[in-house]
Amino acid sequence: MSIEVHRAGRTYYAQTTTLLNIPRRQLDAFFNLSDWGAIAAAKFFGITNHPLEDFNLSASNQQTISDPGLSGTDLDSLMSSNKTPEQILAEMQALRQQRQQEQQQHAPDAIAQQLVTQTGVPLATWWQVGQEILETIMPLENGRPKKLFDLLPIAQEIQNTQVAQQTAQSMGLAQLDLVTDFPMIVATYGYTRAETTPNQCRLNPFPPERDHGGKLPIYVDEVQADALLISLNPDRVHTWLQRNGYQPAIPNGSAPNLARRAYFVQLFEGVSLRKTLQGDSPEARMVFGLLHTLSHLCVRQAALLCGLDCTSLSEYLLPRTLTFAIYCNHRFGATIGALTALFEQSLAEWLNAVRNARRCVYDPVCRERESSCHACTHLAETSCRFFNLNLGRSFLFGSQDQLLGRDLIGYLDPSL
Repeated sequence: MSIEVHRAGRTYYAQTTTLLNIPRRQLDAFFNLSDWGAIAAAKFFGITNHPLEDFNLSASNQQTISDPGLSGTDLDSLMSSNKTPEQILAEMQALRQQRQQEQQQHAPDAIAQQLVTQTGVPLATWWQVGQEILETIMPLENGRPKKLFDLLPIAQEIQNTQVAQQTAQSMGLAQLDLVTDFPMIVATYGYTRAETTPNQCRLNPFPPERDHGGKLPIYVDEVQADALLISLNPDRVHTWLQRNGYQPAIPNGSAPNLARRAYFVQLFEGVSLRKTLQGDSPEARMVFGLLHTLSHLCVRQAALLCGLDCTSLSEYLLPRTLTFAIYCNHRFGATIGALTALFEQSLAEWLNAVRNARRCVYDPVCRERESSCHACTHLAETSCRFFNLNLGRSFLFGSQDQLLGRDLIGYLDPSL
């Protein structure tokens, strides 16, 4: 038995969480909507293209759907035409009906209903996953993204850009974006003594602040850095699951393409991703293992090319949207633009390095056990949010998965 003073550092464990910083003050009206999660999902699926700031709940600024009214420009246009009063009145009524229909289509409840109808996923599910989907779309709305597949190469970089685009497509990537404004916050909200296991340790808050009415403090550190945002191709993931003997249960939506993408939202409902996924959730294990392993390989290979240590890069997984981000978790790295340089100068080399990372120095022992160890897929605790669980090179390159009890075809298999 080892005796320690209760104030010793070895008995003190700070409890932290890492989150993408959402500008809530600019979105106060949006978050007051009861269906804000469904609206974020509708924007992700392309059902609406309105910026989130456009959803204003102020009664003084909103016109009623029953009487949308006409603008001064509309009235000036009608009055300037050489038409009879009867014709002007008829056009005013028609224009008012058109404005009313447009307002009804863009009303929050109408957008939420379109989402449910087209995807076949109930509204209650969108309420639960709204935060994760919002974190997927916010960097693309506020972070000045530079999209690989929309990139128009300059003369001296045509070949490199085309090679990177072809490599990304062959790897089953639907999106690879550089986000220059990716604000991550590390929030420390309390501490535990001696134990850190959830539901077994006692969480202690920090002492209340007298200057703030006795509120409990949460200490926040923000790192505003560049990041690479990567998404998998949903159709390729569906094909990969089918080739491995699984038949995804697609929701019954009116838009088949959106229903196929919404399948992954339902897939992780009620699934805890902070423990080892067993064979009773095979499709969830497959999809999350694929995304998590690819994220780790991207971090490890990026560290070799961008000039940062592997512990200076972190992952941020958004499994319901088949998306993950890798970003610099240190302030000094946020200022040198390491990932920006990787995107602009070594992108094709990086993607090829990830695609060729099938071997481990401990093979065949590592491959025959879990296809995952500190030499091939593991990251430090500062980089991985899921404690190196549910990893395996078998998801990417194919081999035996012991928990699923079958040989897998890898996602990067050329036949796919």
